Amino acid sequence: MTTKVKELEQSVIEAFVTQIRGKVIFSEDPAYNETRKVYNAMINKHPGMFVMCADVADVIYAVNFGRENKLLVAVRGGAIMEGA
Repeated sequence: MTTKVKELEQSVIEAFVTQIRGKVIFSEDPAYNETRKVYNAMINKHPGMFVMCADVADVIYAVNFGRENKLLVAVRGGAIMEGA
């Protein structure tokens, strides 16, 4: 069984966000809709959050966070974060 981000306690999410050096984007963020676009426009998913990893440590931490909290995790590589 998987958990949804919105089901996690706010303190758990806040602790996660403070450890990420990149950017974490939630559905309330103005960049959310642009971030969730993929090449195939027929795919219309609404993830609970995006983690724009700054380095390998972010990737490791994000994947471990997902596993520990039973979140469904998908990895998309190759995107360039503005301001990076």
